[in-house]
Amino acid sequence: MYMKISESLIDQLKDYQKNGTIVLDLDDGVGKYSKFGTCAINISFRLLVLGKDQDQSDYTEVISSDIGEMPIKKHSEMYLEDNLILDYDPRMSLIKLKGPSGMIDGNVQIVDLREKISN
Repeated sequence: MYMKISESLIDQLKDYQKNGTIVLDLDDGVGKYSKFGTCAINISFRLLVLGKDQDQSDYTEVISSDIGEMPIKKHSEMYLEDNLILDYDPRMSLIKLKGPSGMIDGNVQIVDLREKISN
């Protein structure tokens, strides 16, 4: 499975990768970082930024992307398809996740969960 990322997002996501790992998270109430469950009618994906040492055990699969491998939950594959597109809509300031068959999530949030390091 491959996800094309729009040029307007690549630099922003690479900045997060310098001190963290980006995972494509299905916010379904399953796992350490998911607070809310959703039903199949309202699919909600997030880009979580985790510290390199934070628990990523819920993300057992990976998809390839323009910024490298991105971990995902195994069961989230049922909502994804090959040739994904992660696109930025500057008019609405939204990140959209699309597949060949249409829109998967029209409002993907970036959530920085890296633990704060005090000096």
